[in-house]
Amino acid sequence: MDSSDFFRKLFEYDYWGNQQALQSIEALDGPAEQALKIAGHIIGAQRVWLGRIESPDTFPGAPWPVLTLDEARAAVAVLRHRWSMVLNNLTPEKLDKDRVYRNTKGTEFHTALRDVLTHLVIHSAYHRGQIAAAVRDAGGKPAATDYVVYARQLKKT
Repeated sequence: MDSSDFFRKLFEYDYWGNQQALQSIEALDGPAEQALKIAGHIIGAQRVWLGRIESPDTFPGAPWPVLTLDEARAAVAVLRHRWSMVLNNLTPEKLDKDRVYRNTKGTEFHTALRDVLTHLVIHSAYHRGQIAAAVRDAGGKPAATDYVVYARQLKKT
């Protein structure tokens, strides 16, 4: 598997994991503010990084948007499509090339695209763990969003 295929597979896992997390939020009987706030951050962070990749000279948006469950579901679908377009145009040279960007405080950084993409998947997984804890605290059943669960499901299909 080449690097671009590897990242496409990771981002498909990320999409799946985000969908599972949103379903666990939807299944709650009561309020889900904390879980939804964290889901919004996963989406916001992906929008920020996507903006930095697609249009490095523009401000990419808020890393903590406030979203309804329906807005979060729609955003995850849109992000899947947009990331697919980016990932389908990857080359080894593009993956190794540094992205120059500024953080939300204005500090400039240079980071290889492969490291940014890896960060995004790990970042989402970390925050899905927080969503699982928030869902459990709200009396719900957290989704199993570990990569190995996703990989097992792929084998079944």
